[in-house]
Amino acid sequence: MPVSLWVARLLVSDRTRQKISGRHGITEQEVRDAVELRPGVPYAWDVHPIRGTRAIASVVIRGRQALVVLYPADDPLGDVYWLGSVYFTNS
Repeated sequence: MPVSLWVARLLVSDRTRQKISGRHGITEQEVRDAVELRPGVPYAWDVHPIRGTRAIASVVIRGRQALVVLYPADDPLGDVYWLGSVYFTNS
């Protein structure tokens, strides 16, 4: 059974918003629609030597497979993540 992630709240910095829009052509709202308050988002934990622990979630945006990089936020409510990046995995 795949492991699923619950994202109760997605935090997005201005810098990340500009990066995903300019570099990958994906809007913040598209990412929110794909991961925020959506049950059953498949993901895996990844530990990067420089960037630290992050969740890599697999989603569909505009009918295309995409990966969303999420960093746990220090929030007392839990299930809150910072968006690190998002990109399509196919052309």
